Amino acid sequence: MALTTIPTYDAIRAIAVRLVQEHYPVAVAAIIGGSYATGRQTPSSDIDLLLLFEHVDCAWRSTIVAEGRTVELFAHDLATFTYFCKEMDAPGGTVPLAHMVLEGENILAAGDAYARLHALAHAIDAAGPPVLDAENLQRRRYAITTALEDLVDSTHPGEALAVACQLYEALAGLHLRAAGQWSGGGKHLFRCLLAFDAAIAGQLDGALRLVAADLPAGQRAFERVAAAVLAPVGGPLLEGFSLPAPAHWRA
Repeated sequence: MALTTIPTYDAIRAIAVRLVQEHYPVAVAAIIGGSYATGRQTPSSDIDLLLLFEHVDCAWRSTIVAEGRTVELFAHDLATFTYFCKEMDAPGGTVPLAHMVLEGENILAAGDAYARLHALAHAIDAAGPPVLDAENLQRRRYAITTALEDLVDSTHPGEALAVACQLYEALAGLHLRAAGQWSGGGKHLFRCLLAFDAAIAGQLDGALRLVAADLPAGQRAFERVAAAVLAPVGGPLLEGFSLPAPAHWRA
């Protein structure tokens, strides 16, 4: 049955507290993040809960149901948290675990472990994502240029909308990363872009909606916003793009 009411934060917090006390009593921090931490919850929002332990043999993630609410658990110690943020997530331009710590509430008594975790998350966030190297930037420019050609030439509404969705993500991601900003996926991509550049966020949102409602107008709108995003990083790229395969790519 679909959920139709949004529980209060206090009710969600109480569920999380009982869950930790009963099943994870040795946790040294338990942080509610996600939609409930930022006030964007909906009736079906999960409870995102980051559990910090003094030591785990390996980090883990699981989805459970507690008192009728879906809970997404992320379990780490400081070493695994550092590895996942710096080595797994940051190269792709996102650090959702660090942002969960910074935006969320620790529902356990704050001790030294939580203080170190919060300081670490702050340092990771403040450092920003890795700078896009020349090859990565060329890949992105080329992908956007070819996708824009596909969109502008398209006469099939379904195909055009599929390409427009791809182009939205590519343009938003490039605009953020080229400026040294953290990116995201799905709704988080829109939120990151809106916080950084509301004008471009509005143009991209409007262009995507136009493709669905008025394809020629949407095509022109995407041309304009793509030109604005690509101009600071070298413009469109087709002729001259080259990408040699690694030598070990052999049958």
